[in-house]
Amino acid sequence: MKPIPPAHHKTHRRTFVKGLATAMAAQTAPLIANSLDSDKKKLGLAVVGLGGYATGCIAPEVSACSHVRLAGVITGSSEKGSEWAKQYTFPEDAIYGYDQIDKLAADDRIDIVHIALPNSMHAEYAIKCAKAGKHVMVEKPMAISSEECEAMIAAAKEAGVLLGVNYRLHWEPHHVKATEITGEGKLGKLSSGNYEFSWGYARGLQGPNKDKIKNWLLDPKMAGGGALFDTGVYPIQAACYLTGQTPIAVRGMASKVHPELFPDGVEETMSYELQFEGGFQALCRASYSHSYHQCSTMGERGIVEIKGAPRSPKGWGSAFTQSNGKPNPKALFHGYTKIELEQTLQQSVLLDEFAKAIKKGAKTFKTPGEMGLRDVKMIEKIYQSAENGGKLVSLS
Repeated sequence: MKPIPPAHHKTHRRTFVKGLATAMAAQTAPLIANSLDSDKKKLGLAVVGLGGYATGCIAPEVSACSHVRLAGVITGSSEKGSEWAKQYTFPEDAIYGYDQIDKLAADDRIDIVHIALPNSMHAEYAIKCAKAGKHVMVEKPMAISSEECEAMIAAAKEAGVLLGVNYRLHWEPHHVKATEITGEGKLGKLSSGNYEFSWGYARGLQGPNKDKIKNWLLDPKMAGGGALFDTGVYPIQAACYLTGQTPIAVRGMASKVHPELFPDGVEETMSYELQFEGGFQALCRASYSHSYHQCSTMGERGIVEIKGAPRSPKGWGSAFTQSNGKPNPKALFHGYTKIELEQTLQQSVLLDEFAKAIKKGAKTFKTPGEMGLRDVKMIEKIYQSAENGGKLVSLS
């Protein structure tokens, strides 16, 4: 037999390789297409608890999500559930009562739950939803005790689901840029910070619409405490991410100027100090006595401040909050220089990031249950300090 000429041999090999590549492409194309479809698919979200925050902040922003859609609700009011189903176009059979959580396991339309209940109910329903195989996003504070936080973390790990805490400012452009400025050493060695998130709850309790206000905040068993448990986690969070550190000691001092409005176990104001290694000191406040927000970090070479947009010539809005389905404008100042940044829908960004982590099969999230546990432990120590006359309490 004559050997095959080299040219013929090359042509044969080329034809073979081309045919093999075509065959492989035909086999892998469906897999690639399925992967792309999976990435594009919006994950179904069910909101647990349809109170003011869910109605005003969560639901209006879900429609702006690229990776999440509102797929159902868990509520104690079938009437309210039907209103949501009609407004957000999900089927009536995706409305569940609080006693039907176990049925979520069989509902493939729902991938994520967002716990928006009073603080004392976070742990119970987060654990139930995790056991039903759903990924859990929970409002702050994560729970009303560190023991509850630990139980939530354990339940999520056992179920193999993600557990995240709604610390949405970790993606908010002004807070992200401020963290870059401090982290890159542009302020020199950081020395101190002033962080406050206070709102005029006391005034509302005395106003004409007092009956419409969420009065569960006045029940220490449901709220876990007072202003510190309500908004105090924001200053704690800011101090931690802007320094890139965790405090080593805390102290707190509670007070009331309206004792007739706030029962035992619900402080009206908590002023607290966080001490860090290297001498950085964060002076923080959470109060129901007045409306004021501050997020200022100082170093040897300057200051970086986050402010809400001006509400009037007399003052600024919130450095921390979000609005009802619209960006809540913020401003960043590095010294006297104002830095222009994108204004975002914070809730929408948070939920999209959570969904992307789920799609990637991530084992944890940027703001995980462990971070929520850290903060609740800190809050417990601040209360301990306040009960002992403001004595410094170690976190070790």
